[in-house]
Amino acid sequence: MRWIVITALLTSGCIPHLESVAGQSKWSWTAPENSWELTDPPEGTIGTGFNDGDIAPDFRLTDQFGDEVSLWQFYGDVILLDVSTVWCAPCQELAKDTAETYHDYKDEGFTYITVLQEDVEGGMLDLEEVNEWVDQFGIDSPVLDDDEKEGTGAAISQGQFPAVLLINRKLKVVERINPPEDEVVREAIESIL
Repeated sequence: MRWIVITALLTSGCIPHLESVAGQSKWSWTAPENSWELTDPPEGTIGTGFNDGDIAPDFRLTDQFGDEVSLWQFYGDVILLDVSTVWCAPCQELAKDTAETYHDYKDEGFTYITVLQEDVEGGMLDLEEVNEWVDQFGIDSPVLDDDEKEGTGAAISQGQFPAVLLINRKLKVVERINPPEDEVVREAIESIL
């Protein structure tokens, strides 16, 4: 049923239109030129934060293909948001399981989104470094660059990486997963799928 609706939207020329309110700013958005599935959250959805029970704020970041991606385009999926850095050893450990976790659950309406905030020296990333991460860990789910920390900076708690947030199908943050180990991550995902 979901594919029928998406196909109808895409073939009818209708481009999903999202709005987000974060603080005092408000912006509109049209679908990016990427291969990730597009959906449309209900009108009036407002992002409130990255704490348990909050509606995750929308953000627009560049993926490994150089396309703009919106968190809210995955409305309707369970989302694992992994905010990491290239230099972080626990982030690298988590990345080793990213592709397998994504593939194990994607057919159940699951999306795994990795956001990288810093390069190996703690500086700003470029597209080449994002793709090195993708290649190193064999990731084929969205990997986004947020080196200016504008989209996901508030997701980091007490400066600790990675921040791993489980977001339900209605964009509500369900849980901050800690420790961010594969077994714990999978248990959390399975609890809401």
